[in-house]
Amino acid sequence: MSDRGALVGTLCESLRLEREKRPALEAQDAVKHIFQALLGVGHLLGRREAVAARIAAEEEGLAADPAEPLLEAVGPFWCRLNLRRAMVEGLAPDMIASLMLQSASNEFFTRRDVHALCGELVDGISPADQDAILDEGWLPSHSEAYRAAYRPAYRVISADWLPCAEALCAIARAVREEPRFLVTLDGPCASGKTTLARRLAEVFRAELVHTDDFYTPHTQKTPERLAIPGGNCDADRLAAELIAPWRKGEPAVYRRYDCHNDCMVPPEPLSGSPVMLLEGSYCNLPVLRAWADVRLFLDVPEELRMRRLQQRESEASLRQFAARWIPLENAYFTAYGLPDEGCLVLRMAEDEMIEKMA
Repeated sequence: MSDRGALVGTLCESLRLEREKRPALEAQDAVKHIFQALLGVGHLLGRREAVAARIAAEEEGLAADPAEPLLEAVGPFWCRLNLRRAMVEGLAPDMIASLMLQSASNEFFTRRDVHALCGELVDGISPADQDAILDEGWLPSHSEAYRAAYRPAYRVISADWLPCAEALCAIARAVREEPRFLVTLDGPCASGKTTLARRLAEVFRAELVHTDDFYTPHTQKTPERLAIPGGNCDADRLAAELIAPWRKGEPAVYRRYDCHNDCMVPPEPLSGSPVMLLEGSYCNLPVLRAWADVRLFLDVPEELRMRRLQQRESEASLRQFAARWIPLENAYFTAYGLPDEGCLVLRMAEDEMIEKMA
């Protein structure tokens, strides 16, 4: 099957599911579905504060609805975030605005692609309506029948967030319930921990801390220390200097260890955020997990992780990973039974259609 054929098949299935869930769907709703499935959210954005204000204004006229799903796929690249469910979960307008803004650069198609696929997939569309798609000032809208039947209230964000729906809800609940709370994000090497952590930190305006900044100093890396699962991480210093005092509202110090120069860098001030996100291997060591309120664990196919390592590391570094870092990491996961029942596992995968069509 050709790449375009795969895309057409995926959109056909997406439209079939949408019609199954919402039988009142008309031709213009199908056009809007395809428009969103290809172009996503980029045409609707501005400053974060302005985007959040528009969402807040819309929510004033809505009633929270726990029956709605938080996220619904719209094709392979984008999904809808339903505002009524977001209100139930405490996913605030500012957080939703960040999810949208982080999704805006995910652009792979043009209006001409939408025009061609609507002509192929949508029954009942007039030539004039189809040609309107090519007008850069034109935006699709739902039909009156669709609005009356389903009262749509949503925002479009990247489908990358689909595996994170439960995590978004868990963190949003903690924001409402705890004055200060810690989120940990663990997983094997090249699973995307740092990338996801940065994105989550942006959404929740969190303090971002990396376990890589707390390697055990070279002078302490004895064979005995490294034989201990997780011994490569100076977890005691991380907990004592940073996490425990921060959690208690006391002065905390963020001192990074520069492993290349074998020295501590000057302390960095914290942002004052009530949310701290600790990412990296070894963040489930007992002295650290004792402080965690939400524990996330990335599950990514090994083939994808190895491909990422090959793309970003030198041959010498790859040998180091294979001989040392991966075995140490695996020993840590095995010793502590990770991911355990207390972890919220995010099963991430890669859809290569984006790369093929770009």
